[in-house]
Amino acid sequence: VRYGAMVNAEGVLMDDGVTARVGEQEWYMTTTSSGAGAVYEWIQWWAQSGWGEGVHVTSVSEGKAAFNLAGPQSRALLQKLTDADLSNDAFPYMRVREVELAGVPCRLMRIGFTGELSYEIHCGAGYGRFLWETILNAGKGWEIRPFGVEAQRILRLEKGHIIIGADTDALSNPLGAELAWAVKLDKADFIGQRALADIVAKDGSKQKLTGFKMVDPTIVPEEGLQVVQPKEGAPLGLETIGWVSSSRFSPTLNESIGLCWLPAQLAEQAGETFTIRRDGELVEAMVHHGPFYDPDGQRLRG
Repeated sequence: VRYGAMVNAEGVLMDDGVTARVGEQEWYMTTTSSGAGAVYEWIQWWAQSGWGEGVHVTSVSEGKAAFNLAGPQSRALLQKLTDADLSNDAFPYMRVREVELAGVPCRLMRIGFTGELSYEIHCGAGYGRFLWETILNAGKGWEIRPFGVEAQRILRLEKGHIIIGADTDALSNPLGAELAWAVKLDKADFIGQRALADIVAKDGSKQKLTGFKMVDPTIVPEEGLQVVQPKEGAPLGLETIGWVSSSRFSPTLNESIGLCWLPAQLAEQAGETFTIRRDGELVEAMVHHGPFYDPDGQRLRG
């Protein structure tokens, strides 16, 4: 399984997801929930434009049910439902397997967005409700609970995972969005390669996405607020130099954390303070690099 960021011809981020090799010449791709339709149309367009010789693309979204099981007991729970060996040695992080769970054929991917030991379970849509209820019943001894979007948003933010379309805009590229590690400019030609190579040649992205903590941990700045600095002659004596893309209070860390766009030079200085304009007042934040929680990734890889 490989994580991938999708860009357009200008190198602007469109979506992200994972692609799993499930056969000698067969791949299974997942996207963001809201981006599935647009990504399918985009891939089809390029497949018919000379880039996809011999490639056939089929959307299977309507025929699938998919859910994420996350938490320190997720492996033990799934092991109750299958004879397949799900140990860390047999099924490590970022791998895919075909297994039966409670007799239901499933595609199991050891990935997740929460930062915990986590599995994505994909099965035929007709089995979705049965498997959901079976998993909930099997997990009663561990007090299993469904978790919603708001909990997911906090968990992913603690790990510094970005959301395309929320933490990015129509100008964002992966080099500035903390996804440079996913870009290999020396590989075979790909859509957006030339645009991204040009950005690198011009000393990189001028704006970068970075994590931040509030100096006052009780203040949770609203998403979309401006990052400002003093400038003589500007309205209110301030100029906008960035913006807050994500912000939440973390119950685990007991402080406010977030992601924001800053000038590259400032974003690269861990611990440096900057100013956010909030409700007519100025509040201070600090640049933070890397995950806020479990920075070594021991929980999701364990």
